[in-house]
Amino acid sequence: MNKFFLLVLLCTVSLSAQIDDNALFKLEGATQTTMSGLTPSGEGNFIYNTTDKKVYVFDGTSWRKLLFAPQVSEKTGNYTLVASDDGNVLTFNSATNVTLTVPAGLAVGFNVSVYQIGTGRVTITGAGGVSVRNRLSRFITAGQNAGVGIMCTGTNVFYATGDLRRN
Repeated sequence: MNKFFLLVLLCTVSLSAQIDDNALFKLEGATQTTMSGLTPSGEGNFIYNTTDKKVYVFDGTSWRKLLFAPQVSEKTGNYTLVASDDGNVLTFNSATNVTLTVPAGLAVGFNVSVYQIGTGRVTITGAGGVSVRNRLSRFITAGQNAGVGIMCTGTNVFYATGDLRRN
């Protein structure tokens, strides 16, 4: 039994030591602007977007972002969304009210989850011609532990849904 364990351990160490950085699969990288100008001849091409740090696949018509496990990022004050927040979770842990600003230029399909962890409410607002919409015109988290989803459905058009209040 001990000889078997030693053999497995030696094989594992030997295999892990054989991984060479040059043998790793690497995707070509491109900025958002460059990637938008590319039209591959067919589907199945992959590219790493160096602007938003995400991987995309070409589906024959357009570039589609591959989704991975979201990152959770804690905020304690006012914050303006950035492209790399796409698909992630923001928690706001503040004792005072804060503002979450949605800037112009985020991609259609951009989405983020927002949670009010502290007692300070989160007010969602658009900047630079951005329209943030809600069926009941509610744009402030309702209270501690409230959750909100924000989704871009068109150029500079966002919808906020979830546990929101008016004032």
